[in-house]
Amino acid sequence: MNTKTISVGQRITTRGEDFLITNIVNNSDGSQLLDVEGISELVKGKRFAFDTKIDSEIKPVDPNDTRFIADTESGYRKTKLYIETHIRNSTIYSDKIAIATKAAFNVSEYQLTPTLTALQLPRPRLLIADGVGLGKTIEVGIFISEMIKRGKGKRIMVLALKSILGQFQQELWNRFAIPLVRLDSEGIAKIKTQLPANKNPFDYYDKTIVSIDTLKNNAKFRHYIEKSQWDIIVIDECHTVANNQSQRGDLAQFLAKQCESLILTSATPHNGKKESFANLINMIEPTAIPKSGNYTNEDVKPYYVRRFKNDITEDAVRANFQDREIVRLETDLSSEELAFLRYQQTLKIQGIQALKNKKSKDDLLFSIMIFKAFMSSPYAALMSINNRIEKVKSIGGSSSNFEDSLEVLEELRMYLEDILKAKQDSKYKKFKATLMELGWSGKKKDDRYVVFAERIATLDYLKENLIRDFGLKEEAIQSFSGSDSDVEQQRKIEDFGKADSKVRVLLCSDAGSQGVNLHYYCNRMFNYDIPWSLITLEQRNGRIDRYGQKKTPYIYYLVGKTDDEALRTDLHIIDNLTRKEEEKHKTLGDIGSIMQLYNANEEEKKVVEAIEKQDEDFLEELENFDYGAAFISEDDTTAATITDNPYEKQLTIYNNDFSYYTTLFTQLSGDQLIQSGDFTFHKEDEYLELTHTKELNKILYDLPPESKPKVNELFKLTTDKDLVQQAIENARKKTDEWAEFQMLYDLHPAIKYYMTKLEASVPKNEALAAKLSGKLPRNSAWYILQGQISNNLGQPVISDFFVVGVSEDKVINCLPIVEFLETYHLKEELFDEHITSQELETLHQMLPVAIEYAQQKHMQQLQGELSKQMFNEMVKQEEKIIKWQKASIKQLEVKFENTADTNFMKNKKEKELDEINSIVADSSQYIKNVMALDQEAYIKVMAVFFNA
Repeated sequence: MNTKTISVGQRITTRGEDFLITNIVNNSDGSQLLDVEGISELVKGKRFAFDTKIDSEIKPVDPNDTRFIADTESGYRKTKLYIETHIRNSTIYSDKIAIATKAAFNVSEYQLTPTLTALQLPRPRLLIADGVGLGKTIEVGIFISEMIKRGKGKRIMVLALKSILGQFQQELWNRFAIPLVRLDSEGIAKIKTQLPANKNPFDYYDKTIVSIDTLKNNAKFRHYIEKSQWDIIVIDECHTVANNQSQRGDLAQFLAKQCESLILTSATPHNGKKESFANLINMIEPTAIPKSGNYTNEDVKPYYVRRFKNDITEDAVRANFQDREIVRLETDLSSEELAFLRYQQTLKIQGIQALKNKKSKDDLLFSIMIFKAFMSSPYAALMSINNRIEKVKSIGGSSSNFEDSLEVLEELRMYLEDILKAKQDSKYKKFKATLMELGWSGKKKDDRYVVFAERIATLDYLKENLIRDFGLKEEAIQSFSGSDSDVEQQRKIEDFGKADSKVRVLLCSDAGSQGVNLHYYCNRMFNYDIPWSLITLEQRNGRIDRYGQKKTPYIYYLVGKTDDEALRTDLHIIDNLTRKEEEKHKTLGDIGSIMQLYNANEEEKKVVEAIEKQDEDFLEELENFDYGAAFISEDDTTAATITDNPYEKQLTIYNNDFSYYTTLFTQLSGDQLIQSGDFTFHKEDEYLELTHTKELNKILYDLPPESKPKVNELFKLTTDKDLVQQAIENARKKTDEWAEFQMLYDLHPAIKYYMTKLEASVPKNEALAAKLSGKLPRNSAWYILQGQISNNLGQPVISDFFVVGVSEDKVINCLPIVEFLETYHLKEELFDEHITSQELETLHQMLPVAIEYAQQKHMQQLQGELSKQMFNEMVKQEEKIIKWQKASIKQLEVKFENTADTNFMKNKKEKELDEINSIVADSSQYIKNVMALDQEAYIKVMAVFFNA
């Protein structure tokens, strides 16, 4: 083949198989390196590279070479099945929801919004910034499902917090049959035993889930990902990568360039700094925000969705959220505690006085930090003081500050030891009494509790005291913190979410406040201490107060109380955080908008400032302050982006999905492509039992081991969503158990394999023929064709199934496939007839007439119509890129206008200019490639119905 005739998007045949060219690299000697994806059955979906110097027998796939074979099955079952399987296996090009609604979740239109929004963009990339507990994982699953259906979801990597890797993995498998191999420390250890040392796991496994810290801290993994490309990358809790100067941020910026689609998720998507939010949007679309950083909401609005509970109007959805009950447990401070706080207040006053005298702020901050530790627990404060004393003794006092004064430190220690020795910790006494009043004793029948505390020392203190006071067994109480390994974190979270868990109390640091589901068998939570951040407080409460909670969530606050005027203000400031969070929760708004800092650490600093100024009303003052920030805020929600008709109509020739799958396996059994004993259909309940054979296990090598039954045991697949959702519920009853039933639909890897087997049962370059004397016009042949046109990235943009009727070497009609089947009543029972070899030869001789019409008329018309739309969109996108380029260069000139004319500054300016031009060149080329429809249509001949 003349290599000059090869182009991206073209179908070629070599080594006896068919491939789609996805990329071409021209070598200096005139040869070419072709990146291809297999499209014939034996190589379908696999990726290869061919060098035209070596593979010289490369030629275009020619549909005119198709030969016809008679369908001898009763009622032409195989022909119908073959056509339907091709339709289901084909990719689509649509901005509507095509398949995700078949997954195991109760469809709510608000959950479709992110995907529908992303599909409006030239490159589907989006920030999902929905509030805490709204179900972002399901929204990610919807997006990935739709991308897989579009042929853009083969290679997927999900980055998530180490504590939720297993949770995220199970959710996507149980509900969507999307298999992610988990690369936690245990998963990595397994890979080392299974793969050669030089094998890239991200090439071996197409779909993985991994912690960003694993990638960040593992030099070998960083090397691997630099050599990999993905169709989709998902970064969960993306606020952790917003700072592009950090290791995490740098890695995320790099990964954004390694994928086609990028999904970022976070309930707290920015930290109040415009540049941090700009970093996230720039990862999604580099030309969205001017280089100056001065952007408006209009600049960024196409690239994110953000909703809160008040944006959801569907009653059925709102029923999945329960109204929380707040229980305020005020504790009268003991005399020992008051003595400590009075001394701490003395230190604070001295610190404030020193500040007024323009001295260091260190003493004031020390006094407040000791107060903060004490508010967690006297034991936590004591541990902090003891550690400080040890340090001062080891290095010697280096200043006159309180933190270096052994006298001050010993005094603080004495007060704290008095509290603990006298057992006068009022908060713990109240906590213990409340548990007893609730009839709780830590037995297996008792309610489960989540207890949040900021300090690890407090968790240790609670564990020791609860075991002693309630006679708890070790197994009834667990501590969860950031110091646990990734495997330990996942195990503890999964175990707590199981009905058979022996854990009655889960003691959590704030490492457990993000992302994890703790609501399955728990609806009671204690904030043992109050975090000095409303964001953290909301995240804590959202662990049990979230979508899918079946009972009323009870949230308890343990709050210190005193009539001592000198001590009351500080306690009120902390207490007001809980009241403000509750007030904002009732209005169903964005907690982050109260302080408008959008960062837990910054909020803590604001609380410290309020304590310093003794300002109990600081929250009201902050909320009314206009920061004028041009990034997403509570008023910039994106709820109403759903179209009137968000669903793509399914193209099918069967009455329902279950009917198709039963016919599929019956045919495979008849063709001896599956043993009859390897599958059983239960028609009453619409489910399939499918044996996990050795052959299937080999094919599904890259499925997570937990998702597969053992060899010779059963996959249980059903079209009944309720049955799968009940199986998900049942799986929560036992530790280490995944859902027994999975969705029976086209995306399930086992089903996908058998659908491909059916396609492969018709030999390459052959198509089925069905003779229908009584239903079709005399002397007519109706060719069932698939027409496909790809863009310059090799992505199918037009995929059409249609029928061309030919009689006496002329085209007599061209119909959509469903219209053809309905017009001639071909969905009804058919009666097969004898077909002669001469009739088959005549069908072959008439085929070029149909192919020419399909390519030159039908497909060219579709191509022309879409090309106009694409061209207009390309012009619009190019104008946007040019506008961004001009604004960026103008800003560059301003930036360097008054700088010294040195080689260093010249080089710096040149480097920034090169970066701008590189972004423009890459963006412009991508738009041209994705919008260009220059390829000739590829025609696949599937079958022919005829009447001689």
